[in-house]
Amino acid sequence: MKVSICLFVLIILSSCKKASEGISDCICMVKDTTDSIITITNPAFEIKNNQGFINYNCAEVEIAIASITDSAGDEVCENLVDVKCISNKTYSLKLASKLNYSSSKFKEINSTDESDKRFLMNELKANAKQIFELNINKQREIISIRKFEK
Repeated sequence: MKVSICLFVLIILSSCKKASEGISDCICMVKDTTDSIITITNPAFEIKNNQGFINYNCAEVEIAIASITDSAGDEVCENLVDVKCISNKTYSLKLASKLNYSSSKFKEINSTDESDKRFLMNELKANAKQIFELNINKQREIISIRKFEK
């Protein structure tokens, strides 16, 4: 009887672990003074003291590129993104005064321009569950945002 109770508890505990697997406190980035690239999800645009910030969760991903040929013979490359881990903690980084945003289209953004701020805010809100790549300069400011197309 004791063995069956122990097995039952062990099964319950192992099933609980699997339910939360994949969402943990991933390593986000090293706090250093070098340029770096991080992958994120759940971005939210915020303005503090007249400066733009992006709040986000880090994402550990594996990215592969697939070459697809359509019926007309045209070849197109697409990203295959496999999310391994999403951090529980929300991080925040300041936007550089000028940055680049790319998805299927490229756009140069001036973070002090109101229409550019609205564009970026709407773009991040509409694609919150997507994976983004942030390029960060030595001053720990975001200089480039790239949305991975799925």
